[in-house]
Amino acid sequence: MLGVLNRCGWEGWLRIAEPEGLGFDLSFSPIPLLIVVDDTRGWCMRVVPKMKSMLEQRGFLVTVHRMQDGPVALDGHRAVIIGAPTLGAAIRDRPPTDAFADYVESICGLDEVQMGVFTVYAWRTGDAVQRLKGLALRVGSRFIAGHAYPRFNLDRGAHILPAECMVRVR
Repeated sequence: MLGVLNRCGWEGWLRIAEPEGLGFDLSFSPIPLLIVVDDTRGWCMRVVPKMKSMLEQRGFLVTVHRMQDGPVALDGHRAVIIGAPTLGAAIRDRPPTDAFADYVESICGLDEVQMGVFTVYAWRTGDAVQRLKGLALRVGSRFIAGHAYPRFNLDRGAHILPAECMVRVR
C-alpha cells in the first residue's frame, strides 16, 4: 500500500480505494435521533441546542420534543435521549417525575431503540442519572450513556452524550 501511495500520490490512492463494482454501497445517510425533555423550569432546554449541534456534526438527524408539548411518536428514530431536571438537593425532587416517567413509558417502540439520559442539576445529582437509566431499561431500550450537567456550567462534559451516541448508535 505504501508503495502504491508513493507512486500514485493521494489521488491515485483514492482511485485505487474506490469500491466501484465491488457490490456494496458506502453512501451515508444521517441517523434519526429524538431528544425528549421534561422542561420544568427550562433547565433541560438550555442544554439541548449545543447537544443538538454536536450530534448533527456527528451525523445525526436530530428532532427535539418537550414533554410539555404533548405526545410524540418515534417515526423511525433509531435512538432517543431523555432529559429531566434535578431540582433542589435531589432528595425529594428527583427525576424522573411520575408524569415524565408515564410520558416516556407511553411512547410506543422504545424497546427497539437505544437510549441515552441526562439531567441538569443545581446543587447535587443524587441518584438522578441512575433513576433515568432505570426508566430507559424499564421500557426495554438498550442503554447508551448518561450524564449530569451542572446548571451553572453547562459546557462541562457536554461532549459525552454526543460522543457515546456516535460510537454506539448504528
